[in-house]
Amino acid sequence: MSKVVIVGRPNVGKSALFNRLIGGRKAIVEDTPGITRDYIEGVVSWGGKEFVLIDTGGIVPDTEDEILRKIKDTVEKVIHGANLILFVVSGKEGVTPLDREIARLLYPYKEKVLVVVNKVDVSEEESLCGECYTLGFDRIFFVSAIHGRGVGELLDEVAGMIEGLVQKGSEEGIKLSFVGRPNTGKSSLINAILREERVLVSPKAGTTRDAVEIPFCWEGKNFTLIDTAGVRKPSRVKYGVEFFSVGRTLEAIERSDVVCLVIDGSEGVSRQDKRLAGLIYRRYKGCVIVINKMDLCALSRKEVERIVRRELFFLEFAPLVFTVAPAGEGVQELLGSVSSVYRDYTKHHRTSFVSKAVQKLMREKPPPPYRGKEVKVYYSFQEGTRPPTVVLITNSPEGWREEYRRNFLRRLREALGIKYSPLKLLIRGREKVTV
Repeated sequence: MSKVVIVGRPNVGKSALFNRLIGGRKAIVEDTPGITRDYIEGVVSWGGKEFVLIDTGGIVPDTEDEILRKIKDTVEKVIHGANLILFVVSGKEGVTPLDREIARLLYPYKEKVLVVVNKVDVSEEESLCGECYTLGFDRIFFVSAIHGRGVGELLDEVAGMIEGLVQKGSEEGIKLSFVGRPNTGKSSLINAILREERVLVSPKAGTTRDAVEIPFCWEGKNFTLIDTAGVRKPSRVKYGVEFFSVGRTLEAIERSDVVCLVIDGSEGVSRQDKRLAGLIYRRYKGCVIVINKMDLCALSRKEVERIVRRELFFLEFAPLVFTVAPAGEGVQELLGSVSSVYRDYTKHHRTSFVSKAVQKLMREKPPPPYRGKEVKVYYSFQEGTRPPTVVLITNSPEGWREEYRRNFLRRLREALGIKYSPLKLLIRGREKVTV
């Protein structure tokens, strides 16, 4: 699929244009320079053609700031493989010296550059943007990303420059997100998996802000890796960029098949780690617990595992993996564990098999009588997957007390061969069943 990359200096409206073209709010937009740091992708359909649109961080060519320097390096790598480049400048501010510096970076790719003059809300303002023609590129479009003005003409040009119909991309495969507190090494793990500096890494907490989605293939399996912003406890999250970053993280968990809960091995399990683990558990998501930075941990792996299992006892089904992201240690084991979780997460059984397993468990250890009556299961079946969901039709839903229900669920998971995935149990009365 063809790739169209949006570039420009900070705060010219690149993310607003990205959101307008893909028809949604995937990139965080705020009137503050430097919001986008990693690049994010979306698919645009226009004129019978599809292309991948990539939003990048603002370029600052000469800078001592580590993050800004890494943004520049990442953008240069992305534009090298792009089919088209949308060079965004601001119609309100005019051409700045920084715009001219970026133009010089883009000259080697001149034939595939379209200059997009953003923030031109009315046609009369176009005459004030004449200096944009001095940047040295032939194709110039005046748009307002916020209001949508001129966007259709821009898309017509992009679609016309993409030769032939573009084949649809490969399936997303396993949606795998990495969540945790700030600076636990989530982005470093993704880079270790990809074996390249795909997402920005810095010792400074909070470097990742958008939820970044990256296609990846391992041993013939397709993945979509989702890097997320670190989540602090609610009382410390200020309204603004961090607030929306946390929202993106929670959305990423909802979209995921498997969530890697990344814990800093040098600090142990925090209260916020438990909150995130509880969120994963309540959403019935597959989970791999990743203990990163094990090279900085003073305890043995056996001691760490004992502590983690005690603190996160409700995620008893989740595999535990130890990693050292910069060295790539534990990455293959991590991917193998994700595959095992996904296999169980999507496992489906015939109704006859589920029914026999449930009846066997009921005979071995039936529920205690409820109000003097025996608690029975009339029939049972698997309703769906992601997570595997089993429905029991019973004469007394109220009779399934919490302690017995937890024990029954544990035994049922074992009987159905679901070792690494949550299992959802729905207990319904007979009168609620409709045909």
